[in-house]
Amino acid sequence: MTKFKRLSAIVVAAGMYCANAQNLCPHFMLDSAMIVNVEGRFINVQKSRASLDVEWHHHPEALDTFFVNLPNKKSFKFVTAGEYRYMEYNAPRVKRQLGLHHLRETIGNTPLKLDDLELLANGSFLCPDSANPRPKVMSTAFSNTWWSMVVDTLPQPSTAMMRGVRKESRTFSIGAWKDFSGVQLPTLVTLSSEKYSGSLWVRSAYPVPKQQKDPLLEKTPPNPIKTPVLFRKVPVSGERKIPLILKLNQEFLRE
Repeated sequence: MTKFKRLSAIVVAAGMYCANAQNLCPHFMLDSAMIVNVEGRFINVQKSRASLDVEWHHHPEALDTFFVNLPNKKSFKFVTAGEYRYMEYNAPRVKRQLGLHHLRETIGNTPLKLDDLELLANGSFLCPDSANPRPKVMSTAFSNTWWSMVVDTLPQPSTAMMRGVRKESRTFSIGAWKDFSGVQLPTLVTLSSEKYSGSLWVRSAYPVPKQQKDPLLEKTPPNPIKTPVLFRKVPVSGERKIPLILKLNQEFLRE
């Protein structure tokens, strides 16, 4: 079952308890399997500089993995399937199971949260008006930090404002969109808030190579037994040349 089907099932089940249930209206950042490398630089809440590098492995039909590298901090791997998630550290290797409430934790000393990674991997939004398939005002589904997002235009907005808990808000200003192997992604994004600021940019993005078939499962024809060259019949055209020693023997026998 795909992530979209799992999320749809959860929404349908919740809608049975609500008379005015809204339909799931997904707006995914990526619909195909890709590897995206993102770099971020920030001025955090403490007014100090912070940075991070993220390698995002997106798989619509499987787990999403984020390799997060933090300077002067312990790097980690964030793995999510939508229904469950965990973090994994190296040296020593430790795996930490995460609940939904853990998504409110910040990533290192940056202003980003684990919930931002979750929204990238499994982000889906509830349409306020089910008759409008592409609304500009959307409420986030299954987010523990952000409740709504307002964009100026679709499908490639230049600004996006998000509002969340404790009246927190932030604005993304997208400088440009770029084609990466047939997929449009924002290349340079400026983040602004009352408490912090920063910028994010996509260094590279490329499709995930398709998994090759197991060579053991492929049927290979049996190799025929090759005859050594020494025992092969050598085709001869025209008159066959007789060595000189044989000619002398033939003359000797005739006498």
